[in-house]
Amino acid sequence: MLLNWCEEITNIDPSINFRSTGGWLKTVTGLDKSVLNGYSLVGEFVKSGDYMYEYSDGLYLDCNKEGKKSKPKQDFRLFRLKHGKLTLIDQVYDGKKNWACELWDSVSEEINPNYTETEAEKIISQILDKTGKNKKLLKEVQCQLDQVISEI
Repeated sequence: MLLNWCEEITNIDPSINFRSTGGWLKTVTGLDKSVLNGYSLVGEFVKSGDYMYEYSDGLYLDCNKEGKKSKPKQDFRLFRLKHGKLTLIDQVYDGKKNWACELWDSVSEEINPNYTETEAEKIISQILDKTGKNKKLLKEVQCQLDQVISEI
C-alpha cells in the first residue's frame, strides 16, 4: 500500500512532532523474550518519512524522537496496517530501559489472536525484568526456588 507515513501517524496523533530529533520504523513479525530491549520485537527496519512509500500489511513499530537532541524523548507506537488502514494498537511514551516489554502482550495478541500468556510466562518475564538477566542472580533465584519446591 502506498502511504505517507508522516501524514498517516500525524492524522492518528496530531500532537506528534514527527522525527524532530530522529526515529525509526520496523516491521514486527515475532517476539524474542530472551532480550528485554527493542530487539525483543523481531522484524526488519524499513523506510519512513514524509514521502510516499510502499508498505505491506502487517505490524509496525514506530520510534519517534522529540525534544532536545542531547536527550530526546522516545515514544514508541505499535501500528497495524491492514487493507490500507493504519490503526494504533499500543504505545509507550518516553520509553525507558525495558520499554519493549510493555508491548509484548499487544504484539502477542496481534501475531496470534488465540495467544494467552501463561502464569509461568508472566512470572519468568517479571524475574527477567527484576534481575536484569544477571546470570549469577538468576542462578541464586533458581537454587532458592528448587529448595522451596523440594520442601513442598
